Amino acid sequence: MGNGFPIGGVLISNSFTPKYGLLGTTFGGNHLGCAAAIAVLEIIVQENLIDNAKLIGNYLVTKLSKLQGIVEVRGSGLMIGIELPFNTKELRSKLLFEHQLFVGSSSDPNTIRLLPPLNINQAEADLCIDRFKLAIGT
Repeated sequence: MGNGFPIGGVLISNSFTPKYGLLGTTFGGNHLGCAAAIAVLEIIVQENLIDNAKLIGNYLVTKLSKLQGIVEVRGSGLMIGIELPFNTKELRSKLLFEHQLFVGSSSDPNTIRLLPPLNINQAEADLCIDRFKLAIGT
């Protein structure tokens, strides 16, 4: 929420009556954190990052789904899971150290998490796909 600056937030149903001391947070309510969060929201709106996440996310899912050896590609926006028919631990290392593509792991050892930044463009998405293809040998 604060683009790296610590801030806490909570959403709560209006069926609860707020009372002093009911909720506490380590990083909530400080002025600098709130200013950072507002600045982040302003950039998200100004740069149309939500629509970009949907557009590039769909592009990545479509392109990655066509690669040979992929079991399934699933996700929402730019939160993408790529399921392969094998444990991905070695592939994740290969992607990072040989192809400079940082990917995450999942609770499923056969699934790689892809979480690019909200401002990724199509050329950068293509570079990601190309490096992924090289790493899996397609």
